[in-house]
Amino acid sequence: MKIHLLGGFLGSGKTTAILSAIRILEDRAIKAGPITNEQGVRLVDADLFRHFGVAGREVTNGCFCCNYQDLDNQIQSLLETEQPEIIFAESVGSCTDIVATVLKPLSLFRPDTQVTLSVFADALLLYMLLVESAELFSDQVRYIYFKQLEEARILIINKVDLLNPGQLRDLKKVFREKYGNRIIQYQNSRDEDSVRRWLKQLDKVSSLLIPESLEIDYYTYGAGEAKLAWVDQEIEIESESGGASLGAVDLIRTILHKVTARKYAIGHLKFLLNGKNKISFTASSPPTFSFKTHPSDSANLLLNARVQTEPEILLQLISESVREEEKRSKIRIRLNSVSAFRPGYPSPAHRIG
Repeated sequence: MKIHLLGGFLGSGKTTAILSAIRILEDRAIKAGPITNEQGVRLVDADLFRHFGVAGREVTNGCFCCNYQDLDNQIQSLLETEQPEIIFAESVGSCTDIVATVLKPLSLFRPDTQVTLSVFADALLLYMLLVESAELFSDQVRYIYFKQLEEARILIINKVDLLNPGQLRDLKKVFREKYGNRIIQYQNSRDEDSVRRWLKQLDKVSSLLIPESLEIDYYTYGAGEAKLAWVDQEIEIESESGGASLGAVDLIRTILHKVTARKYAIGHLKFLLNGKNKISFTASSPPTFSFKTHPSDSANLLLNARVQTEPEILLQLISESVREEEKRSKIRIRLNSVSAFRPGYPSPAHRIG
């Protein structure tokens, strides 16, 4: 059995890569399943897997390293009920030090399992940080971002379709200078051939060649996580004129506009509309909406927001957006089951140096 861990910053496209990989493996009659991870309790990505009929598990209320026993329990549950040959375990995007706290413990406690780690990075965000030296995030958040890259043996530079040829050439040059001793793959996870190359690379990696553990300052790491506000919210929209889904999209636009207008750095803003349409934004992604809405009297919107600000400020911004859209679009919006917080100080269950 193989467990492929995925690390990398918020919004780097890990979920899209897993979905593509599972489809490819399914065509080869190889069963695979995901385990998603979040600091909160309600995940857009977990709901999206369910929508596509992919049986998986979740580790919530903290990262894999702090909830190691829960991770192990979910692995065992998935093995007993679904019997996958491969498990993709997607770590929360604010987590690092995965080699010491997850990969090595799994290799130790599950010696018959091959464990790998791929770290994903959004190509455009990486270009902005490395080539343009953009200061999008605080120093502590940047510390987490670059520690994630540092500990990887396999680095997936994802969403390369967002770069023009000149940007990609410049990024490759700078990246090769800084991380040339890694296995580096430039990937578009919506392209099956690209994902097949990643899967082929994973097959080559031996568990015997375990990466070195990071040297890491947990004080700075914890401070970086605390810079990010986590808000998870279920939103119900009702319209007597059939405009509920359109009103939901307008609400998304308003929330995004308010966040960017105040120059709050976005880790990710994820929305799941009616359980099937995912709309996602990051600090680098262009605001595009690639689906059509249909007339409906009601709509459901699930929001996962990870933004560099105070949780209370982010909640207020969402409330302001709701009031504006109710007035403008003549719809009714109800906010349900809100969760707003900062991640707690990272305290791994195991750490093998």
